[in-house]
Amino acid sequence: MCLLISRGNLLSIYLGFELMALSTYALVALDRDSAVSGEAAMKYFVLGALASGLLLYGTSMLYGMTGSLDLHEIATRLASGNHPRVLLAFSVAFIVIGIAFRLGAVPFHMWVPDVYHGAPTAVTLFLSAAPKLAAVGMTFRLLGEGLEPLAPDLNLDRI
Repeated sequence: MCLLISRGNLLSIYLGFELMALSTYALVALDRDSAVSGEAAMKYFVLGALASGLLLYGTSMLYGMTGSLDLHEIATRLASGNHPRVLLAFSVAFIVIGIAFRLGAVPFHMWVPDVYHGAPTAVTLFLSAAPKLAAVGMTFRLLGEGLEPLAPDLNLDRI
């Protein structure tokens, strides 16, 4: 989780995301004698793989537009304004969907009740706090540093 929060490179952030996810899948399936635990772990794994794929697809589109994996370099190149708006919108949407799954945010929270019910109590306590904090840190790092030049394009003053 520290790797996920502390890096300034999209590849390192994705690797931290995956390392955290793989360890939490194993924690959910810790009770091997319980069918509910096994079902929860499988559902968590399948939906987590989908979220990881969406996050990776969004970061690959961002890399394709900017030609860099470094967040500061991405911010510099996005500030120039020479990027296709539609591709950028899809890229940010896929990245936000991948992060929202890890946060358990609505409407990407369908895994939360099953996983929390199927996991052992101590694992549920851990899953309800630690990965969420890491995902919030990753969100601030990724959207705050790398995609900061897009903030004026949102026109929040009209809301």
